[in-house]
Amino acid sequence: MIKTIKYSILVLFLFACQSIEKASEPKVLIDEDRMVEILTDIAFVKAAKSSNRKVFEQKKINPEVYILKKHGIDSIVFAENNRWYADQLDTYEEIFKRVKGNLEKSRDVFEKLKKEEDSIKKIEDSIAKIKDTLQTKDKLVISELEAIEKNIEKAKQKRIKPRLKKQ
Repeated sequence: MIKTIKYSILVLFLFACQSIEKASEPKVLIDEDRMVEILTDIAFVKAAKSSNRKVFEQKKINPEVYILKKHGIDSIVFAENNRWYADQLDTYEEIFKRVKGNLEKSRDVFEKLKKEEDSIKKIEDSIAKIKDTLQTKDKLVISELEAIEKNIEKAKQKRIKPRLKKQ
């Protein structure tokens, strides 16, 4: 029984120590800067696709294919490069830090634009409200003027009627 346990531990140890093949450098190597751009675009597309799935399906848009065409590569080249960079752990980590930085910069820009849009919308709403108020005031002024004119006409008629009766 002890021999069986020893052999089992030895076999497990051998399997645990087996070497893992690292991916070989791809024939077409994408430089780090371009890989950052591609992965940033992919992150944007995944976010857009998750929030606007119906639009992508209705228009039959495949954003991954678009990104690969935009960067002039095919899916095999990207997969080989992605696998190779994944084996270069320190480099891959730096790439993803840069991707994260790009996403954060873009988020900040979009938040700033959103705030500007919101403030513009508030101003437009205020202007519309002021216009409505002015129109209401104009209507009140016009109706007051009409009332004054009616009163003037009534007063004129009262003055004219006694004169007519005298004549």
